[in-house]
This record gives sequence, C-alpha cells and structure tokens, in this order.
Amino acid sequence: MQACSEKFFASLVCPRLKGAGLALKDRLKQDEIIELQEFILQGSLQCSDVVKTCNWPAKHDNLWGGTRDCCEMFQPVFTNYGLCFAFNSLPLNGMTNETLPWQQWLSPNLAPAGLQWGLDVGYPKVFPPDLVMQPLRVMVAGEVNGLSLELYLNSSEHQFSCEGNSLGFTILISAPTDHLYTSTVMRIPMNRMTTVEVSPITYKTDPTLRSLAPYKRQCFFQSERRLEYYNFYTDTNCQHDLLIREAKEMCDCVLYNWPRKNIWDQICSTDRDFQCINEVNAKVEEQLIYAYYEDSEEQGKAGEGTKSCHPSCNDIIYSSQVFYSDLIREHGDGSPSWGNPRHGEVTIVNVHFYEDLFLGQHRHAQYDDYYFAGAIGGLLSLFLGFSIISVAELVYFVFLRPFYIILKEIRRQH
Repeated sequence: MQACSEKFFASLVCPRLKGAGLALKDRLKQDEIIELQEFILQGSLQCSDVVKTCNWPAKHDNLWGGTRDCCEMFQPVFTNYGLCFAFNSLPLNGMTNETLPWQQWLSPNLAPAGLQWGLDVGYPKVFPPDLVMQPLRVMVAGEVNGLSLELYLNSSEHQFSCEGNSLGFTILISAPTDHLYTSTVMRIPMNRMTTVEVSPITYKTDPTLRSLAPYKRQCFFQSERRLEYYNFYTDTNCQHDLLIREAKEMCDCVLYNWPRKNIWDQICSTDRDFQCINEVNAKVEEQLIYAYYEDSEEQGKAGEGTKSCHPSCNDIIYSSQVFYSDLIREHGDGSPSWGNPRHGEVTIVNVHFYEDLFLGQHRHAQYDDYYFAGAIGGLLSLFLGFSIISVAELVYFVFLRPFYIILKEIRRQH
C-alpha cells in the first residue's frame, strides 16, 4: 500500500503522471493525508534552494540580497502547478481566517494580520507613502525599480519523468487579491535574462452607483458579496469559491491543493472522485452562464439576489510582455558567491512596470439627475419651446395659485 500511495502522491504533483491510472480504490485516511503533506513538503523545492540573490529597491536599495534576505519576501502557496512561492502576497495569501489551520501545516508561523489597503478604498492618503505596506508598491517604472531574481536549478535533481526534458521555472502573474489557480503563466528558460514588463489595468466605479442593484451595474463592491474561502471579492475568486463549495457538496471532497478549513477535510483520491470533480467543473460553468443570462438587462428582476460572479467594481488586472536575452559569461569570470553552478543551471528574472502612468477605466452613471435637468432645459426648449422655467410656471398656475385664491376667499368671508 505504501508504494501505491507514493505513486498516487506523485501523480498529483507531476504533470506527466496525471491521468496515468494511479488513482486509489479508497479515499485517503487521516494518517495518509499527513503522509501526503509530508510527501509534498519533502519533494518540493525550498525557497533557499531556488532563490540565490535578489534585489527589491525599496528594501535593498541598489544592493543584491542573499538567500535568507530574499526568502523573507516570499510565501509558500499552492497553485495548479503544485507548491510555489509568492512575492507580494497578502496575509494568508488573501484567504479567510477559516483556512488558517490548513495553511499552518505549510507555514507553521503563519498568522492573520491587519491590512490597511483595500480594493474599494486603496492605500491610506498619507505622504510620504509607506513603501513596506502590504501589498508592496513602487513609485516609478523601469527595470532598476523592479524585482530582480537570480534563480538556480540543480539539473542533477531534475525529475525528468515528472516534468519532461524542459528545464526552467514557471512564473504566474496576478493581482495580490486574486488566487493563483488561474493566472497569466510564463515559462522561464535557463541561461537567459528574462525581462517581464507589466502594465496594470484599473477599474474604478463611482460610489454613487451603490444605490443600483448589482445586476444593473454588473459588478460588486467588497461589502456586497462575501466569499467563504477568499478575503477579497473578485470574479475569479468568486468562481473558484463556488467550485470548491459545489465540489464539497456533490463530491464530499476537494483537490489536494484547494483551500480547506481543516487539514482533515476529505481529499479526492479515487477515479469516482476525479470524475465527480470534472462534472462539477462543467456544472459550475453552466450555472454561471445561466446566471449571467438571468442578470442581463432584459432578464433581470428587481429584488432578487444575483448568483452571477460579476467583476469587482474596483479591480486591478495585469497584462505583461516578455523579452529574453542570453546570459554569457566572459572568460575569467568567477563563479557566483553562493556556489559553482554548471551551464544551464542559472537564470535571471526582472519584473517591473512598463510605464509610470497608465489609463484606467471608470464606471459611472450615463444619465443622472443633472443630465435630466439639462435635457429639460435643452431638448424640450429646442423642440417644444419648453424649459425648466416653464415647469415652475406650470406648478405655480396649476397648484399654488388656485390654492392661494381659495385660501384668500375663505379668509375674506370670515
């Protein structure tokens, strides 16, 4: 049973072993869940194994920090690619406090922390800005103001049966508030200098639109929709949160890398479980399509709660472009201070903002009370000889003047 369990554990984290018929006949027991967690921790690379030097200007100025200094800025997090390390992640990786017991087996010292920033409110309006406040930010664009990493991959320990013949790293780029299960994916080759230029796209919504129902404005403010597993509402978090809840209800289990409230929660491990997860995926996609249709302008009904995963009213999305150049060592160059890597075991990555300024999108009311008042004084006066003064005269002669005449006559008789 031990050998079967380890093969199954490997199939969960190895892309080339997925679908190889290694599913178990029965679900994992509690002691086997612990074995799975230990297998993942022991089989995964540690941050110190990968990140050798780094530079984050707000912390290191223009100097490059060592492994220990660098790994303080990275936090372990699960993705569809297994165990990764996240830079500039939020406390608890943006998940709710209920997931803390599950996350602590990965990071025992992990604890909830307050956050002064929010999607709807932004950063505190103080000057000078606090550059160490989470999520981290930069004031200017450019390569020298971005994050630089020197990454090491020990080719002698590369699992070719798991990853194939491709050597390199996978980088996921997303907003700190979004989960990493569906993100922009980039493959970083070895022996290259990889430059990633990031451009943000911001979405802002006028606070006056709070009076409208979410199905009318097609978005949610943070206080209007609470998720079970994620602290911030975004459309991707909503979809994944719904997927987890439906999987627990229909399959009574979740995938090993999905957020859980307890480390003892059932993990899908049989063929029937994985088939059920596929059915839940299809059901959730269909459910969201129908919900979007019901929330359309023609189908929406006032007073009914929406079931759609509309975008957040205030959100940030990142687009990126990637450039590569060769790393060439001149004759006589010494080895790095941290070791003596062989050819094809080192790569350098720099991630920075492309421009200082960018254009955002603003959602606001197209027709409001001021527009209506302007239309009365404009279109009606143009086509009908009618203006807002005419409205005042109409009210006076139809309502106020007759009332005044009647009241005056009553007083005269008395």
